[in-house]
Parts: sequence; structure tokens; C-alpha cells
Amino acid sequence: MSLIKKYSGEICYLELNNPEKRNALDKILITELIRFFEESTESSKFTTLVISGNGGIFSSGADLAWMKEGMNQTEEQNLEDARLFNKLYSTMYSYPKPVIVRVDKGAYGGALGLMACADIVCTTPDAEFAFSEVRLGLIPATVAPCVVRKIGISAARQLFLTARRFSGSEALSFGLVNFLFSEEQLAVKTRELAAEVAKNSPQALKETKLLLNRLGSYVVPIGEDLDEYCARLIAAARTSTDGREGLSAFFEKRKPVWND
Repeated sequence: MSLIKKYSGEICYLELNNPEKRNALDKILITELIRFFEESTESSKFTTLVISGNGGIFSSGADLAWMKEGMNQTEEQNLEDARLFNKLYSTMYSYPKPVIVRVDKGAYGGALGLMACADIVCTTPDAEFAFSEVRLGLIPATVAPCVVRKIGISAARQLFLTARRFSGSEALSFGLVNFLFSEEQLAVKTRELAAEVAKNSPQALKETKLLLNRLGSYVVPIGEDLDEYCARLIAAARTSTDGREGLSAFFEKRKPVWND
């Protein structure tokens, strides 16, 4: 079971459940997330969603073993994988219920796309984040549109191109995170925040989200053409010389030797 669902009052607590791989986003987990969003859209069982990770960390991002498989896949197979990320982000962003993400320890790569598509993100000052794709010879393509919409092009340029690690405090300054709590208080404070949101009118919450999403689409228009362009970028990167070298170096625990 890649997702654990728990309900308390008007709140659904959804846990990413792949702790052996630090809740890495693989095809099964992404498919289950998309299915959950689609099937619970009209559910009257809850009004507010909280997403977290099982095992003490939110998510290590895209499953690199799955990314490595792309070396031996056809272009169309790699495109299908990339489009799956597109669908995940678009489905989560347009979800009509308020979504709160609780980030324990940190998040990397594609997992930051989940944060960018959430309405509210809570973490700790010392949590660690990184858009690490370029260090692996890859491109933060599918995650880029939602991240740029969230934090702006200037911050995205810095974080994407350096691939440096940054803290929860920095993430707050970029606008990627909304609330910082101590590690001991993170779960409690996130529940309290969710309870505050859940007190509000379900219909008003839904209409407000629709309004905000519409306004956001004017700020950074994301459509099928952009999604397809981004999907093709990462699909090509998975089979590129640098992509092969970066992923091989990661699994062989050595420094990559880039094609000049």
C-alpha cells in the first residue's frame, strides 16, 4: 500500500508510504496519488487534506532507480513517465479541497513539486531541500512550471542552476513554505492548522480555491503545450549522455565525468 489514509473529523491525513526508499515517487505511488485526487474530489467524507510522509521524511523525490530504467526505454516510454508527473502536479493543483503538506526532515527534486502545488506547507527551520536534477545530468522540467508559479523565476533560477541544498528557513523566504515549527511541534501545529481550515464553509473553500487557481493561471499560464515541452525535455535527458553518466555515478557512488 503506497498511501495510508486516516480520517479525523473533517480532515483526511494522507501519508506517502514508501519508507524503504524514503517515500520516493515511483510509478505506483504517483498513480495512486492521482487516483486519490480524482476519486476524492467530490467526497463528503472530508473537507481538508493533509499530506505527509511515513518514516520521518516527506520524500526524497523521483525514484532514481526508476529514472535509471529510462536509459533502456524508448522515447515514448520515457514520455509516458514524464507525463505522469505532469498529471500528478496538475491534478493536485486543481484539487478543489484545501491541501496542507507537512514536510518532515526535507524534500528533494520532484517532491518539491508537491509542495509547490499545495495551498499551505509546514516544515521545520532545519529541514533540507534541493532541486538536485542538474547534478545528475537531468533537468527539473516537469516540476519547473508549478515551482516558478509558486516562488517566481528569480528564485527558481538560483535553486535550479546551483542545485544547492537550502533550509526550511530559506524555503520560507522564497515562499515555498508557509509555516515553520519546531520538529517536536510540527505534527501538532499542522493538525491545529488543518482544524482551523476545516472549520470554514466547504463550499466557500472550494469556490475560493477555484478563484485562486484561476488567478494563478493568469500569473503563470500552464497548458498542454508547456506540459508537453517539459515532458519531452526530461524524457530526452533520461537517455542523454549526461543523464546516463549522472545516474550511473550516483549508484556507483562516484563523481560524474561530464561530457564536455
